[in-house]
Amino acid sequence: MDVWSLRKATTIIDLGMYVNRYRILTVGLFTAINAGFKYNGQLYNPDIVVAIGSGAHKQSQPDSEFVYFEGAPNFIIDVYNDFKSAEIKQRKLAYEEAGVQEYVIVSEDCEKVEWNRLIAGKFKKVKPDRDGMIRSAALPGLWIPTNKLRRDPFAVLASIEHGITRREHHDLMDGIWNKN
Repeated sequence: MDVWSLRKATTIIDLGMYVNRYRILTVGLFTAINAGFKYNGQLYNPDIVVAIGSGAHKQSQPDSEFVYFEGAPNFIIDVYNDFKSAEIKQRKLAYEEAGVQEYVIVSEDCEKVEWNRLIAGKFKKVKPDRDGMIRSAALPGLWIPTNKLRRDPFAVLASIEHGITRREHHDLMDGIWNKN
């Protein structure tokens, strides 16, 4: 088992708190830290995983023993201290092939964020708007001001609270509840 640095561990906890806040406000999601998912016989262990549990956007589910996800989760976050790591390139290609809808790579100090969105089978980098905000397409209503990740957790939580009031989040919830 990998031992995380203290910086990586605290960053994962902070990011996990944000994603978990979204999960609490979006019934029907699985959210986990360091949970595996199996794709093409290979087991991957991202730092943070979010999978929509039912409805039209469901892509994966827990295996029968509730040990790992079968199939690609909708959303993954990985935290690295070196953005030139070969592991990032390998994971990015594997997650793209598996069909992960959004893959977010964050530096341990939260100063660098690379947000990748699957478009026509390929990851495309998503840039924040002029306010530093990225609005998730995989998890509608998950709004993250990437420029405030480390220094202003209250702004991040407020953005999520605002994002879940939008129509796209209500449509997602309708799809989960009605299993369309």
